[in-house]
Amino acid sequence: MGRIKILIFVGVTLLCWTWWAGWGIAQEGRVLVVSQDGPYRTLAEALAEAADGDEILVDGGIHTGPIVVDKRVTLIGRDWPVVDGRGQGTVVKITASGTVLRGFVITNSGDSLDEENSAIAVEAPNVVIEDNRLEEILFGIYLRKASGSIIRRNTISGKDLPLPRRGDPIRVWYSNDVRIEENVVDRGRDVILWYSERLTVRGNVVTGGRYGLHFMYCDDALIEGNRLSDNSVGAFLMYSRRLHLRRNTFAYNRGPSGFGIGLKDMDDAVIEENLFLDNRVGAFVDNSPREIDSTTLFRGNVFAFNDIGVTLQPSVRRNRFMGNGFLENREQVSIAGGGRLRENSWTVDDLGNYWSDYAGYDANGDGVGDVPYRAARLFENLMDRYPALRLLDGSPAVQAMDFAARAFPLVKPQPKLIDTRPLMAPRIPEGLPAIPRADTRGLAGAAAGLFVFAIALMSASRLPLRRRVSRRTLSDVSEDGGTHMIRVRDLTKRFGSLIAVDHVSFEVKAGEAIALWGANGAGKTTILRCLLGLLPFEGTVHLGDYDVRTQGKAARRLVGFVPQELSFYDDMTVEETLLLFARLKGASLEPIDGVLQRLGLSEHVRQPVRTLSGGMKQRLALAIALLADPPLLVLDEPTANLDARAREDLLRFLAEVKAAGKTLLFSSHRPDEVMTLADRVLVMEKGRIVSEQTPEAFVSQAGGGLVLRLHLPGEWVEPAMTTLADHGFAVGRNGAGIQVSVAPYEKARPISLLAQAGIPVNDFDMHHTSGGNGDD
Repeated sequence: MGRIKILIFVGVTLLCWTWWAGWGIAQEGRVLVVSQDGPYRTLAEALAEAADGDEILVDGGIHTGPIVVDKRVTLIGRDWPVVDGRGQGTVVKITASGTVLRGFVITNSGDSLDEENSAIAVEAPNVVIEDNRLEEILFGIYLRKASGSIIRRNTISGKDLPLPRRGDPIRVWYSNDVRIEENVVDRGRDVILWYSERLTVRGNVVTGGRYGLHFMYCDDALIEGNRLSDNSVGAFLMYSRRLHLRRNTFAYNRGPSGFGIGLKDMDDAVIEENLFLDNRVGAFVDNSPREIDSTTLFRGNVFAFNDIGVTLQPSVRRNRFMGNGFLENREQVSIAGGGRLRENSWTVDDLGNYWSDYAGYDANGDGVGDVPYRAARLFENLMDRYPALRLLDGSPAVQAMDFAARAFPLVKPQPKLIDTRPLMAPRIPEGLPAIPRADTRGLAGAAAGLFVFAIALMSASRLPLRRRVSRRTLSDVSEDGGTHMIRVRDLTKRFGSLIAVDHVSFEVKAGEAIALWGANGAGKTTILRCLLGLLPFEGTVHLGDYDVRTQGKAARRLVGFVPQELSFYDDMTVEETLLLFARLKGASLEPIDGVLQRLGLSEHVRQPVRTLSGGMKQRLALAIALLADPPLLVLDEPTANLDARAREDLLRFLAEVKAAGKTLLFSSHRPDEVMTLADRVLVMEKGRIVSEQTPEAFVSQAGGGLVLRLHLPGEWVEPAMTTLADHGFAVGRNGAGIQVSVAPYEKARPISLLAQAGIPVNDFDMHHTSGGNGDD
């Protein structure tokens, strides 16, 4: 009897072990293949056979929806298999946690808004939807109680329907900890994010919809690196706490409200380093923050070329603005419905904002205006109270009204805001998403529609769609002081106890090219930065007839600057980069194609900047410097990081620019640059100019008696000497060969001349007859 019990126990144990082993193998998952050759011919067949943990590989083909995924499987499409809903209902429904859907074309959902017909409906947590194409669908990806899910790298394009009839390309509902990353969305209604906490929305592009983001009751969200453009509203953000919105681009959102962003009842939001470009209103603030102990922080953003930079409801409090740039908005800040703003801060921790219409000065050169910025235009105050008056903005009547307000204190308006520490230069955020070319057809139509009205006003010019930034050219420069483009007197710059520039004085005539020469630390770059108003200094610097310290903004309009260390937005294309800087500079877009052609960049316009060589990036920097056609180019070591071919090309172009009448001031450590470009050389040591020389005298001295020795077959020595002597070289015999005295910038020319004459050179070497810094 005991033996029987033992046998039964062993048998049961073996049976259990076998069952658990089989279950474990099943848990590891099988691979099921769907293809024309089998073993499964349809996706539905494979799903019916699959178990939790299986992987289904689908090789192309068209599969009919609806598809229901109720098992934890990984679905991988190869060669873009299509799941076609045939215009009925939802195409794919996922109810199993942990499912992955990747590499499919999901198309042709139903079109019922009431039934919320979708391409993909997810009703389980931790689902991954990535690398799919959703086409001709009503709703796109719809998450319901699907926490921990990921929506990544999908392309979503809605049905071609009127905006009110469209569905939402992405909708997240009661789903926490969801990540929405690197999707491209076009022709939807809203990307809806509701009742979901700790969302991450990163790197997406949303265009052609109503609200790029429609965001409510979502605490602790991070929204960064997205581009929301050409929507009615970029993002409407409501009823949430602790939002962090950073490094996004909101551009060309010009619907009926046309907000880049709208904030409604938002608490403790941080809005930083975003670009708000060419919207009706960059940011609209309504009852935000809502709670009495909350704030909203706007830090380091750029509001550029919007009709209105920021609009605030008169009741809002505790909004803090610091380090932002307000560039050429028709109205920098408006108050919705008029009234007065209270308890909002425009200078925080001693840091103000940049205002392109600031009329003050910076006498001590610390980068901060010496008088406060006051937003106080009478007509702006009237427009805030009566929005219909915006139609008259820019007309002669408005200009006369604002002049009267300035001239007669009785009608002078109260300022809307005061910034006690206005910045003298804008700060441009890095790492922003790429910006497409704006579609200006709508603006052109609007301008045409206003033509009759303009005639009725008997205005001398059409109503401006943008405030034009006056650009000075060489002909605008004052004759005062002769034809000098640059005048520097006793320029001194100290960094603590270190004197980096010590009482330097020099002048540069219009059309002249001057080289600053010296070792590292001699003070070359510091001088250039002082000329640009980037560093405070002692002494005086005039560009044209402008004092850099007191008229810095006007002086900088004369300058195109090419720094030694280049910094671009790597994900932007060449064309997008030029468009961005053209808008920031207030430059016309028309010359861009010509600049690209002249610099050999035309064939690279669609390339991301990160793919360009060092030489091409340097050309792009020069193209940006030339956008507004400045009369003065300032270049800091322009060829420092280039190879020989790129250096030669850039010097050739700069020589053409100089010949066209531009003034050049550049620092250099290369004699060939000096000989090619400079009319004079200012030699610097320890912060002082120690000598001024012609390029020829300087190169001869710097070269230190460079001698090139050429080894030739005996019968070619005499012809070689004759050839080189005919081209002005000092030539002599040297054993079996010859030696030639050359300047450092002409080291290769003798060999090139002999090759052109068909004279063979077996070998060569080079040496200095005296000390120097030859570039060999």
